[in-house]
Amino acid sequence: MGTRRRSAYRKPLLEQRGPQLRWAMGSEAVGLEVLSFEETLGKEVVEPGLCAGCGACVLNCPFWVLGLREGKPELLEECPACGVCAYVCPRYKLDLPSIEGFAFGRARKPDEEFGVVRKMVLARSRDPDVLAVCQDGGLVSSLLIAAIENGLVDGAVLSGIKESLPHYPDVRLARTRKEILACAGSRYSFAEKLVIGLGVAGGFWLARGDKYAFVGLPCQIQALRRMQMLPNPPVDWSEAIRYAIGLFCTETFTYDGLRAYLAEHGLGLANVDKMNIKAGKLVLRLRSGEERELPLEPLLEHRRDGCRTCSDFSAELADISVGSLGLRGWNIALIRSGRGEELFSAAEEAGLIDTRPVEEEPRVLRVLRRLTRSKRRRAEAVARARSGN
Repeated sequence: MGTRRRSAYRKPLLEQRGPQLRWAMGSEAVGLEVLSFEETLGKEVVEPGLCAGCGACVLNCPFWVLGLREGKPELLEECPACGVCAYVCPRYKLDLPSIEGFAFGRARKPDEEFGVVRKMVLARSRDPDVLAVCQDGGLVSSLLIAAIENGLVDGAVLSGIKESLPHYPDVRLARTRKEILACAGSRYSFAEKLVIGLGVAGGFWLARGDKYAFVGLPCQIQALRRMQMLPNPPVDWSEAIRYAIGLFCTETFTYDGLRAYLAEHGLGLANVDKMNIKAGKLVLRLRSGEERELPLEPLLEHRRDGCRTCSDFSAELADISVGSLGLRGWNIALIRSGRGEELFSAAEEAGLIDTRPVEEEPRVLRVLRRLTRSKRRRAEAVARARSGN
């Protein structure tokens, strides 16, 4: 893989954009290999259709030469080849043992099929406000409320619904119980700018030391961890983002594809109050109060391309990973780190959640194992097909 000298670009860019580029004075200064976007992400991630669409490369480009177009990064100006975009990408040379060592103090053991896990437990919210709006057990909302009300964080970066488009995921920075509740529920289209939204949190950390929680899908958690491992960045992402809560994910769908699929069944997104996926069905609760079930299989043709190569079902790099796995009114939580234990304990001690042993629902572990293996097999099959083997 070739490299490119940046001296031809560095001086005029610095003169034009001033001290905000002090971190990008040279890849030597931050300890990164000098690589261009074209040589790395352009050729090895975007062109083959592997891009997760997380936006970490755009957020962290110190020269501001990247933008997002249709959920994928593109060059707006000539790339100065600093290597930062490749370093933060969750689809480019992801070194799991190294990231696990950073996040958890050790890599997973051979028998840890779900990644590093300190504790596995079933949990649900006890908060009536949360239970009135939550998707399943309301655990994520209760964790965030506990973090804010106990002063552990100043807010949370998560997805909400765009006001002008029904069920279109948008970025939210929530600082209050009311704002957390407004973001409750699952979205099955991808929040393309969620990681870019971390930039707002990073700005508040720089300005006044604010700390935040982040709720994201596995690929977005991977991007966050790589950002936290950046050497000497302007924003210390490990301090700015105190807790990473990951959501179980098989895949997400394009917004247009989801809308078209519902239209085939005479439904519009504006008519849908809540969506869920259970036992191979897309379960819809309409605003009229009616409940509809549609087969999930035909919707899979609208799966986002980047999801086909993802092997992480249970957000294996999060501090706490949360899913439902068919449970009614409960969540399963995989607590992976010391920070995760701290956050979970805060919610317990505040009386915001109930818990019970995961052993009470042995079926849940079977489902977790099946979905974990299935997603890995799918990613391996796609990789083999792309390589021609």
